[in-house]
Amino acid sequence: MTPSWLPAAGEATRNVSYLIACNGHGHGPARAPCLGTLLADRLAGDDPHDGLNTVWRARPRFAPALVFNAPELHAMWAFDRRSDRKVRES
Repeated sequence: MTPSWLPAAGEATRNVSYLIACNGHGHGPARAPCLGTLLADRLAGDDPHDGLNTVWRARPRFAPALVFNAPELHAMWAFDRRSDRKVRES
């Protein structure tokens, strides 16, 4: 949820767009398909619609994501699986 209770859209990084906080009550579920369509139109090259511009954030408000390579992800997955087994055995 956002402080304003309104959805937020933008670009997290180049080639990664987001549309979040279409809250699950009130008008949120009705907004999600509409804003999703407007975002898809923008990604397809159409001019941004005013409805999307109202929730568009020019700058990402997210911290940069950590970059994991495949061996690190596999090691974390193996550790998680081992932890699950250990909990089940006790």
